[in-house]
Amino acid sequence: MTMHGVVIWYSRQEFRAIIWCEDSKELGIASGPTAWRNPMVSVAIGDMVAFRAEMRGSDRLCRDIQVVEGQAAPTLPAAMRAKTKTPPVSRIPLLHLCSSRD
Repeated sequence: MTMHGVVIWYSRQEFRAIIWCEDSKELGIASGPTAWRNPMVSVAIGDMVAFRAEMRGSDRLCRDIQVVEGQAAPTLPAAMRAKTKTPPVSRIPLLHLCSSRD
């Protein structure tokens, strides 16, 4: 099943991403160049993507990711932080696990 979402964090160096999914359930995780249909395509926070999702334990892994619309929701990450009473994004454990040198 194809799902859509918006990239809310991206590491170009490691081809990792965190994706807010259209069903507003678990965040999607892209890990490495094999997750992307074309790993050399330009990806930015706020881009809308389409992908196949598969659950592995409690993680939603994204496969065959492709950009559908660039900059469809560039303010989504900031809006998500503003609407919640969570620590800054850099302190959310999931993002810590996906941290990179970018």
